[in-house]
Amino acid sequence: EDAPVFTGAIIGTPSETSIELPPLIQSMADERREFEMNLGKAMDVLRKDYPHMLDVTPDFSIYSDDISVVDPSGVQLTGLGNYKTSFSFLQTMIGFFYNMEQSSVQNRMMYDFARQTIRISWNVVLVPKVVGNRRNALYVDGISIYKMDTKTGKIGEHRVENMLINDIPVTPPYGVLTALKNEILYPSSQRVPVGVGAM
Repeated sequence: EDAPVFTGAIIGTPSETSIELPPLIQSMADERREFEMNLGKAMDVLRKDYPHMLDVTPDFSIYSDDISVVDPSGVQLTGLGNYKTSFSFLQTMIGFFYNMEQSSVQNRMMYDFARQTIRISWNVVLVPKVVGNRRNALYVDGISIYKMDTKTGKIGEHRVENMLINDIPVTPPYGVLTALKNEILYPSSQRVPVGVGAM
């Protein structure tokens, strides 16, 4: 007896069974996928940069050209060029007065799903070059909040909150740079380590 003969096309191949999304839904899915890829890159770069933030130039490729930076006093900085300049100034000033081998940065990162922001609690210990030790170090604590720009896929805002210098909040009218400069040139007598994540 002859074996049964099957005729007709085989159905159920991947190309025939894959579901095509409507253009609008597909576009939204693609944007979401790209956002998550850019978010992952930004978090990887920040995780790599933070421990060396005091003396190594960070990777600025994750920031938007028109990034805005806001510190606790309300002082705002706009533009990637100004952001780079402020980093360079801070690193130069810190490197001149403080021992980089003994100074350190600790940080803890999390992603805030509700606000779609990267949140980093950080603690910086700056040990002076002259008669420097942990007892007379400068302790700076704060929280950096990075907001992604969905259009460019890069960080469009860096906000600094709850910043403390030797347990003293940075308040208006002084910005971060002014407060740090004043503390470096005219140190306060109070030296209190606060720890990672000033809340």
